[in-house]
Amino acid sequence: MIATHAKGKIMRVKNVNRYIAQSLALVTSVVLLASGCGSSASSSSSATNALSVGYASCAHCIPMSLIPNKAKDLKLDMHQFQNGNDSLMALMSKKVDVAQVTYGHLVTALNQGSPVVAISGQINGGSDIILSNGMKDKVSPGNWKELSSYIKQKASDGAKLKIGANRGSSQDLQMRAQFSAEGVDVNKDLDFVNISNPADFKNNLVNKQIDLVSAVEPFASGIILSNSGYHFAYPYDQPMGDLTNIILTRDDVIKSKHDALQQFVDANVEVVDGLKGDTSPWVDAVVSKTGLDKAIAQRAVKNARPDYTIKMTKVEQIAKTLKGMGYVQKDVSGQISSHVDYSFLSKATKQSEAQLGK
Repeated sequence: MIATHAKGKIMRVKNVNRYIAQSLALVTSVVLLASGCGSSASSSSSATNALSVGYASCAHCIPMSLIPNKAKDLKLDMHQFQNGNDSLMALMSKKVDVAQVTYGHLVTALNQGSPVVAISGQINGGSDIILSNGMKDKVSPGNWKELSSYIKQKASDGAKLKIGANRGSSQDLQMRAQFSAEGVDVNKDLDFVNISNPADFKNNLVNKQIDLVSAVEPFASGIILSNSGYHFAYPYDQPMGDLTNIILTRDDVIKSKHDALQQFVDANVEVVDGLKGDTSPWVDAVVSKTGLDKAIAQRAVKNARPDYTIKMTKVEQIAKTLKGMGYVQKDVSGQISSHVDYSFLSKATKQSEAQLGK
């Protein structure tokens, strides 16, 4: 996600099992802290025709900022957070009524028994696996067999590839699942480097601190267009696919602000449908919100797929995958269906729940 603070420190993680446990502890602490805040800390809009909305700052998250233009009769208080963790915390502490997060956050929240409810999808994608320029003569773009063989050879030589990722992010999870799908043992064959600030990805590649990074847009496009690394592949050919963003609310908001939520989902559907045919408002919003060059924004939005549906089978697979990877303690795949409310989408699109992914 976009970050404005000073560069985060890089922590080399040798023990992958400990790495995963730390990832789980980090995200779990966010949910527990938020859940403990209680309604007394709430600054969420109280009027029934008003909603407070939180969203993250990645290229595929910024379309949330376009919703107010489509929801003219709804008072929206929009909050742009650094990442999905902050957005989830705001939702659980009742500082916002609606939050755009990732599917991983949904699974994490359910692991903690949180009363979250998914009401719409929005934008998927936004992940890119990038190799350092020093690997150009070793691995060609898109050749997973070549990359897998090189990884295993380096591991056997005692010089594992250094893999950069923002720990616990969708890009991290998708990359790990993709490596597993390609026969790479992430627990034995790779040396992970946690990079807390995605803005540091570029320098880490250039300075040869990492050999590969699973980057979030628009940082990925910035790296590639500056020739600081080269695109290898998108990590979407694995059980979790390209699912990234989902919009959550809480039970109490559904009860107290049902009509406002319906107007919000109506506007989201209109935004998403519009972006399928014309990405120019999206590009302009990315430039406005991030200050990046238009060329970077244009490339970034190409690596994203507007889609408000919520594909139940795939979401359940995400829950199973996260449990298998050790990122969550429980398999909550059986709970997903009771925490997805298709009624708002169904009314907005005039489509059946089955058509919307149930």
